[in-house]
Amino acid sequence: MGRICSPFVVIECSRECGFSRLYNEPTEEQSREITDTKTCPACGAPVRRRLF
Repeated sequence: MGRICSPFVVIECSRECGFSRLYNEPTEEQSREITDTKTCPACGAPVRRRLF
């Protein structure tokens, strides 16, 4: 079975309000957005970042 080598980044709400964003091979602009997103835009809770 092959391995997926593309980096995936998931940003999700730490309170699990339903907010999440998935990035596959983030562009430079998306990388800045990932870095700059500190709180959930829906409820204001801190966000979690997961890398695959």
